[in-house]
Amino acid sequence: MRNHLLHTYRPWIDMSDVPHRDLQQQDMILLSRALAAQAVSMLTGCSPKEAAASVVDGPGDSGIDAIAFSKGGSDIWLVQAKWSDRGRAQLREQDAAVLVTGLQRLADQRYEGFNSRIRASINRINEALSSPRCRIHLVAALAGDAPLSPQVERQLALVGESFGFADHVPVTVITLGLADFHSAARTDTIPTAVDLSATLTDGWHHIDVPYPAYSTSISAEEIASWYNTHGDRLLDASLRSHFTGRPDPAALSRLVSAPEEFWYLTNGITVVCDAIDQQYLARRATGQPLRLRLHNARVVNGATVLATVAQAVDQRPGTGDLALVPVRIVCPGEASQSFVAALTQARDTEGSVDPLDLVAVDPLQQALREEFADELHLEYVYKKGAVAPAPNAGCTMQEAAVALACAHPDVSLSARAGADPAYLWRPASQDGAYTRLFGGRPSARQIWQCVLMLRHVRTALVYAAMGGASRSRDFASHADLLIAHLVFRSLDPDLLEELSSADRSEDWTRQRTREIADLVVSATERLFGQHLFLASVFTDERKCHVLAEDVMRSLATSPTLAALDTHSSRRPRNSVMVLVEHGRILEGTRLMYRPTLAEERVIGEWLSEDPRRYLATWTNHPKRPLVWEIDHRAYSPSALARHIWSEAGWDDTPSAIQGSTRWIVPGEGTLADLAAAIMLATGNGGE
Repeated sequence: MRNHLLHTYRPWIDMSDVPHRDLQQQDMILLSRALAAQAVSMLTGCSPKEAAASVVDGPGDSGIDAIAFSKGGSDIWLVQAKWSDRGRAQLREQDAAVLVTGLQRLADQRYEGFNSRIRASINRINEALSSPRCRIHLVAALAGDAPLSPQVERQLALVGESFGFADHVPVTVITLGLADFHSAARTDTIPTAVDLSATLTDGWHHIDVPYPAYSTSISAEEIASWYNTHGDRLLDASLRSHFTGRPDPAALSRLVSAPEEFWYLTNGITVVCDAIDQQYLARRATGQPLRLRLHNARVVNGATVLATVAQAVDQRPGTGDLALVPVRIVCPGEASQSFVAALTQARDTEGSVDPLDLVAVDPLQQALREEFADELHLEYVYKKGAVAPAPNAGCTMQEAAVALACAHPDVSLSARAGADPAYLWRPASQDGAYTRLFGGRPSARQIWQCVLMLRHVRTALVYAAMGGASRSRDFASHADLLIAHLVFRSLDPDLLEELSSADRSEDWTRQRTREIADLVVSATERLFGQHLFLASVFTDERKCHVLAEDVMRSLATSPTLAALDTHSSRRPRNSVMVLVEHGRILEGTRLMYRPTLAEERVIGEWLSEDPRRYLATWTNHPKRPLVWEIDHRAYSPSALARHIWSEAGWDDTPSAIQGSTRWIVPGEGTLADLAAAIMLATGNGGE
């Protein structure tokens, strides 16, 4: 093994930092670094030269001897290597503690003190740690065969919990011992050829001419095991250079939510191999259960499907038993390279229909564009590839969707938007939120006010983070959508939807944003620990729900924020406030709920079951003037409309609602109409 490491890695390992050490010491350092490189090569399938370039061993390495990354940048391996000429290397408690400390420093972005080799990888480290799919692998590479002590195992096993991930353990611990390295040395490094076992139990078809081939369906669990075992080495060389390792979000969502339907919706995987061995599991006949051994197998089509299936099974293990994946296995033999190349031309067509193409033909978006132009004299861009307007001249549909998601009462929309922005403009048929955001037909003014509010929040976060520690900047970057959601949620919905000028709310928003940001930081560290990969926290729906409820409880008991909320000099005024101040509606006046056509279709039958559900009584309260006939509790117009939706069991409620347009004074008009008439008559825009 020693000879193998020296022969393979001596040309590539950087030893320029130890020129004055004696030869024996240099040899030990070289072997330790070569061992770390060999571990990287074994785990990632990269070449010896690439593996050697991953070595960061030296003063200031914080216990990390090599850092490697997956093709997609979401997986990161941190290797600590221990060499022993006698084959007795061990990972001691203090070694494990140093490695864990190094990981914590990377998570906190505290790079001071790291050596130049680690600092050269900072951009890639940040990219990996910022990925919502980030997975960390702590690797103990040991030239020894003794198992880890229980204390060290426990110390490393607890690392995953301390970094705040959910659903699976994203910090995995891998131990490579003497036997692993000896096996690699005997085979003259890890062979590039991959042998696969494929189980055909659900019927299959076989042809011999012109090339032997099988068409079949294989369980998602077995497909995932291929990828988890072999990683990128399973892919044909022509795919590796541009394969990102990222699953297709829409296909992943479909697979997890309806695994039995996946076979109908996917193009599957094509595998080529050099030879096939057959083993019948029952009667020898076409279509009967069969196990194939595929020699030098490589996936030439469907790499994204492969990654999607592996991620789905990792996320929800039960998916592996319920989903089937179409697979073609081809053994081209001496066929020309052009034939094999042809198999790769229709690469990864999963999700090839861009949801923005569907948005571009939605009449609603064209109507919003016209409304933006006619009523606000602003530009609204919704077609893919169109140039975005200047910030003060309008917005794009994408920006509008993010703002509406933050304004929605359900925090899961902003959480999922952080993980996959396209989720917001995918249709419901692709498990998207487009219908929830735009189905309630928000007005151009509502959308623009939400966009401005989100911009104010993001600007406030940027200024708050300027000059601060890297951790503050990290929170500002990753928690911005959750903080924006909480700012929207802390604002009276009627106030939000009827701001006569969002610019007047900028000071209020800036102060509220700073207060909420501080609460989010303290709640995150209190509930999930201080050493967190924040991208995974703020894209996790469960964690965002927990954080949102905790922060809202803090807001409810904060005298500072209570004072801020009622500060008349800062607080914009809405229709209800205008009507109350002018005594426009007499106490005790009956109002009726007037649903839109979309609302009528969903909850009309429920409303008609008890006509009292349509009725509310007016009181001159500046925030909650409506007393519902059913429960005799006081609500704001928007809050009562949303409460009615909730009582009716309407789950996919719209993001934006202008409550003052839903309640009418019989014979006179809506609350919005009456308030607008007052503002027009006084000529003060509600001031």
